[in-house]
Amino acid sequence: MPLKQVIALGTYHEAQHIGHALNAKFAGVISLVRESYGAQIILEEWLYSEERSFASTLSTSDLEWKNVGTPEETRFETSVSGLNCHPPTHDPAKPILQEYGPLAAQERREGYMVERIGVFMEPYKVGLFIVGLAHLHSILCKLKVAGFDARGYSWIDQK
Repeated sequence: MPLKQVIALGTYHEAQHIGHALNAKFAGVISLVRESYGAQIILEEWLYSEERSFASTLSTSDLEWKNVGTPEETRFETSVSGLNCHPPTHDPAKPILQEYGPLAAQERREGYMVERIGVFMEPYKVGLFIVGLAHLHSILCKLKVAGFDARGYSWIDQK
């Protein structure tokens, strides 16, 4: 029996918001993946809030959308430290560098997302997973270990 396939699309989260200048291009990217692989469901790392993502607006009767992002819980908190990020030491003349991690929280987040993907993929053969670009490599590895045929693409168009 062939493995279920998950196509991971790594991008930057800002482009996932409704009203972003690149929404039309993002729709084209999603359409290209869907045409190329026959994706039946969009799985998205998204916020747990009332705000809808742009990709969620593309769902139809034959293309479901599901949020596989993590809830706002302490165990999943990331981006809590960095260089030049917080008062009183923030200097606006210097760049802001958020630290990636903590690594244990990132691992928990990715594990949670893979579990949710497994649940939502049950009735489907092919899914498109939209995820923050920083997760792309490690999430592909976790999807493979979980028994999926996983492929990855990145999209970081700036114009």
